[in-house]
Amino acid sequence: MGESIAAKTIIERLLQLKPDLNIVVTTTTPTGAKQIIEGLGSKVTHHYSPCDLPGTIKRFTRRIQPGALVIMETELWPNWLHHLKSRDIPVILANARMSEKSAQKYLKFSTLSQQMMKAFKLVLPVNDKDAQRFIRLGVNPNQCVTTGNIKFDQQFTCNGDESYFHGWEGDSKTLVWLAASTHKGEDEILLKAHQQVLQSLPDAKLIIVPRHPERFDEVSNLVAGLGFTYHRRSQPDAWNEQNQVMVGDSMGELMLAYKLTDIAFVGGSLVPIGGHNMIEPASLGKPVLSGPHVHNFSEVYRELVGQEGAKTVATVGEISEAVISLMVDEQKRQLMGQKAQAVVEHSRGALEKTVNQLEPFL
Repeated sequence: MGESIAAKTIIERLLQLKPDLNIVVTTTTPTGAKQIIEGLGSKVTHHYSPCDLPGTIKRFTRRIQPGALVIMETELWPNWLHHLKSRDIPVILANARMSEKSAQKYLKFSTLSQQMMKAFKLVLPVNDKDAQRFIRLGVNPNQCVTTGNIKFDQQFTCNGDESYFHGWEGDSKTLVWLAASTHKGEDEILLKAHQQVLQSLPDAKLIIVPRHPERFDEVSNLVAGLGFTYHRRSQPDAWNEQNQVMVGDSMGELMLAYKLTDIAFVGGSLVPIGGHNMIEPASLGKPVLSGPHVHNFSEVYRELVGQEGAKTVATVGEISEAVISLMVDEQKRQLMGQKAQAVVEHSRGALEKTVNQLEPFL
């Protein structure tokens, strides 16, 4: 999914420059396909990626007749690379990532790795450390240009009614934390953490936004079953500023919720989903909390944690402790949010650098 988000950002910019560009996008997972199909629609042609077998690759490329292949991040398939190199079709690796752990694995098969790396006409790493690893594996240094991470160049809009909290925002003393894009297995942990928060801060509020609409009723029942006073975003008759929890069961308002809350927990990370887009709250200057499962956005999260704009929390106690600590210390809360926002602002610009490098191949 992460690769699809980055690819979509590049494709949108390329189509602005060349509206008639014929782009075929392949993905390997349904979630990645959904990102492309819903985000780009008929602007591109989508296929699931063929298996990395010589005959399959030959038949696929014969039908597509590509002028160039842009691979996202770390999808390195030997037969793809060998066949396109043999046909002198340029291959570019964009938003390229290579961890030290992965580099060590490739070094165990140095002959194959060098053959693969020499297939690239251009490698565009997200940072200098990744660039050095690609060069160590066999990429020509003259064909390795650090561009930064495209994911930081996403643009977000805050749609919706500014009175999202329905009474909570009227009291400057009321602090609200958001549990965004939660999955099954996470809601109870987060709600139990809020119970502990309320023991120390009785006026604290929680907004919990399930990732999937089909779980709105399930999560609402869980909130009620744990004894919270609550209301749902979609049911104005139940809105009450004294309620302890709101279930965010509206669509298209997550960025608004991020904007209006004080602390953001990004879901899909307490269970092995891989995490969701923490750039969204960070771009708004919110302190970011996340569980340990962040492989969809590992490099982004690593930057945020490294600059103290995000914190990993894995248990009920760790979550409640982090929320309480940030709620009682306004300076700490604002500083952490500023650091998160600074990471995003400092990291912008990769998209234009990447597109400039791609243009000669179009």
